[in-house]
Amino acid sequence: MRVLLKYFSALRDITGSAREEVAFEGPVTVSDLLTWFFKKYPKAEAFREELVVLVNGRAVEGSYVLKDGDEVALMPPVSGGGIITSDISIDKEVRDIIEKSATQGGGGVVIFVGFVKGVVDDAAVNVLEYEAYEPYADQKIKEIEEWARSQKGVLDARVYHKVGSLKPGDTTIYVFVSAINRDVAFRVARDALERVKHEVPIFKLERRSDGEFWVVGDGRRIPRSPQP
Repeated sequence: MRVLLKYFSALRDITGSAREEVAFEGPVTVSDLLTWFFKKYPKAEAFREELVVLVNGRAVEGSYVLKDGDEVALMPPVSGGGIITSDISIDKEVRDIIEKSATQGGGGVVIFVGFVKGVVDDAAVNVLEYEAYEPYADQKIKEIEEWARSQKGVLDARVYHKVGSLKPGDTTIYVFVSAINRDVAFRVARDALERVKHEVPIFKLERRSDGEFWVVGDGRRIPRSPQP
C-alpha cells in the first residue's frame, strides 16, 4: 500500500521535501503513520502536540485506516470570499453588503483589514510569504463564512485571505460582517477572524533583517531550519 505525504511550512524544511510517497505493508492507521514519521524525522517532535493531519482534505481520527493512494497532509499549526491573490475593492464590497442588508434591518458593517507589519521584535520585515493548502483552505473559509451568516442577527458575512509574497503594508485578510446591531457585528467579526487564524491551513514565512522565521499558532515564531 502506498500513500502520498504532503509537507507544509516548517515541516517541509525538516523533511527537505514538499511531498513523499511511502509504501507500507498491511493495514496502517494514521497513528501508525505518525509513529513512523516522528521516528524518521525527530526534529518534527517540536510540533507533535499541535500537528494538523488531513487525509484527502478532511480531518480524521488517529484510528483511521489509510487506503492505497490516500493523500495525507501534515502541517504545523495554521496561522490563517476565500483565498485570493490580489487586493479587493473594499468600497465595492461594502456597497454590495449595504444594498443587500439595508432592507433586512441592517444598520452597519464591521470591517477588519489586516496588513503586513514592517517591524517585528525590533527587526525589519522584508517579505511575508503566505502559503495555503488548497482546496481545503478555501473550503474552510467558506465554512466560517456560513457559520458567521448563521449567527442570530447577522445579515451578511464575507472573508478573504491573500496568499503569495507580500511586503510591509500589503493587505492580508479582509473580514466583513453586517448585522442588526453593532454588538453582534463586532462579536461575529472578531470570532470569524479568530477561526480563520486557528482553523484555515495558511502558513507564514517571515523574512526579516535578522533571519527567516515560520509564524505558527498565535504568532509564535520559529527560526527556519536550514535545508537538509
